[in-house]
Amino acid sequence: MQRSVSDTHCPPEDMQALRHLIAQLAPQCGVDLGNRASIRIFLDSDQAAWRNESIDPRICQELRAMMILLFRLEASSSEDLGVEGLRRLWRQHGEIMARYGQQAH
Repeated sequence: MQRSVSDTHCPPEDMQALRHLIAQLAPQCGVDLGNRASIRIFLDSDQAAWRNESIDPRICQELRAMMILLFRLEASSSEDLGVEGLRRLWRQHGEIMARYGQQAH
């Protein structure tokens, strides 16, 4: 049985809540979410690296699982949209940025 696209979508408020929780936990695990290298190092490291006095390995394990879940949800949303859907979103993004830029002047 094939699932409809609407069955696989995560409501935007759920995605935002997941991002918010990730943002709260990241500093506790020494992850700088603004730095791709920091994220990659965290995701690629083994759990033994999280075992020191200042880092709770359970929190880091949960953070890692949440980050992977978020990346997979975002990727599946992109796949569901297809190339044309992504192009449409990119055009809309450009239009919004152009309007914002005009308002800023």
